[in-house]
Order: sequence, then structure tokens, then C-alpha cells
Amino acid sequence: MPISATGSKLPRDAGVTLVEAMTALMIVGLVAGAAVLLAPGPSRGIQTEAERFAARAVLASEESIIANRTMALVVTNEGYGFERLEQNGWFPAEYSSPLGFRPWPSNLEARVEETSAEPNDPRIARFNSIGAATPASVVISGAGARWRVTIQGTGEVNVARAE
Repeated sequence: MPISATGSKLPRDAGVTLVEAMTALMIVGLVAGAAVLLAPGPSRGIQTEAERFAARAVLASEESIIANRTMALVVTNEGYGFERLEQNGWFPAEYSSPLGFRPWPSNLEARVEETSAEPNDPRIARFNSIGAATPASVVISGAGARWRVTIQGTGEVNVARAE
């Protein structure tokens, strides 16, 4: 009759080996590092705002073609919006519309860099019914980032990092 040794032997799968624990820690570290690198920084918000501004300018250009009415981009220190030219003069787009007035976020500054408008005219660019526009350029900056939104005479709108 066999006699067993004192103590008990644990089964092989009773715990985690050091190699398994280190592998799990390495994977957690890689995932955490990737999350930190991919997280948007404060300058990403400035780029997003510049792209949103440009997208609304494109929408105004398209709206002027579809509605067969001149549209204007209005930029002030408080924000920006769009106006349409009616027989009685300029009328702002409804606030609830995508072309309505939008205040600038508090962490950014917008400066009109180029426009063919009169010095005190807040309508810095106009989009006509055939797709052309008056050229204008706005620099949006904040959190160490600067982005330039350029409206070309052809109606094309570009966003690029400003130097």
C-alpha cells in the first residue's frame, strides 16, 4: 500500500504564474498608453471649431445656390452666423437653423485676416447664387493652436494649420 508524503500538492492550474501576471500588466500598460496618446488635447477643440465653422460656410454657399439668394457670413467678436439677402435687405438665419448665430467658445479667439468687405461691415464674405464668393480668411486660435479658414473666390472653403 503506497504511503503519501505529508502536505498536499496543489494542482497545476491553481494560480497565476509570474509570466502571466507580467503579460497582463504589459497589456494594461499598452492600452493605457494608447488611450493617453489618442485622447484629444485642448488644441483638438480649436481644430474642431475651425472645421465646424468651415462646414457651415460650405452649407451657406450651397444654400445660396439652392435658394437662388445671396448669403453672407457675419463674423463678430461674440460669434458668427449667416444672413440672407431679401428684397427688403439682409435678414439673419433663424437661430435654430445650422446657419444661425453661434457664439465663439470662451477658450478661443477669432480674427478676420482678409476680407473685401468695408471696414465696419461684419459681413466678411458673400456667397452668390452661382457658387462664387468674396474671398475671406479667418484665423481661429486658442490653447496654443491656430487654424486658418479660407474662403476662396470660387466658393471653395479650406481649413489649414496657421503658422
